[in-house]
Amino acid sequence: MIYRHCGRCGKKIPSGSKCSCLKDRHKEYDKYSRDKEAKKFYNSAVWKHTRNYVLSLDGVDVYLYMTTGEIVAPDTVHHIIQYRDDRTLGTTIDNLMSLSHSTHSMIEKRYKEDKEKIIAELTKMLRDFRKGRGL
Repeated sequence: MIYRHCGRCGKKIPSGSKCSCLKDRHKEYDKYSRDKEAKKFYNSAVWKHTRNYVLSLDGVDVYLYMTTGEIVAPDTVHHIIQYRDDRTLGTTIDNLMSLSHSTHSMIEKRYKEDKEKIIAELTKMLRDFRKGRGL
């Protein structure tokens, strides 16, 4: 069997497996760092209903469809203006866009480069998509 060392704690573990210290990391994050109000919002019935509505409304990863024409099933709903920046837009449909997990990660990275530019781009893209002016 091939082993590797955990990058977090240094423990020797079988290659391809996850270290048991990951559970502790999540517990620590929840206890000391997680935004309690945001966690409450994302666990609420209102958010879950809104999320399901947006996923069914869009039906595809809007970003991929509008940029490449690719049809990929969405599994994430993205706040264009992030929830932590404006909580009043938490369930505003015009601020919510269906994406795949990988697209969402890519967009979150782009926010670090030029947040205002990507917000404007996504807002226009979503408006065009929902008005039926997609590819």
